[in-house]
Amino acid sequence: MTSQTANDLADAFREHRDAFGVSIIFGSTTITAIVAEAEFGRELMTGGFAETGDLSCKLLTADLSAAPAIGGSATYNGRTYKISSVAKQPGSLVIECNLRPAKR
Repeated sequence: MTSQTANDLADAFREHRDAFGVSIIFGSTTITAIVAEAEFGRELMTGGFAETGDLSCKLLTADLSAAPAIGGSATYNGRTYKISSVAKQPGSLVIECNLRPAKR
C-alpha cells in the first residue's frame, strides 16, 4: 500500500470515527473508537438477560502506544470489560477487538 493510500484510509477512518465514535478507556488511555454492542452477546441468566452484552470496537492504531492485549481491561459507559480478542495485521491502520463484560 502506498503511503498516500494509507493516509487516505486513515483520514476516512478518522472522519467516520469523529462522526460516530464514542469514548472508551483502554488501561488508562481514553480514546475515541467505533463501538457496537453485539445483539447475540447478551447471555440469558437467572432472572433474565445479562445487563450488558459483548462489544466490538475498531480503533486507529496510532491512537494507542501499543495494541490492546487479550485479557486486558477496557471501560465503556462506566462498565468494565475484558478484551477477549484482538485483530491487528502488521502495518494495519485499524485494530479490531472484542470485549466481554468483566462480571458475568
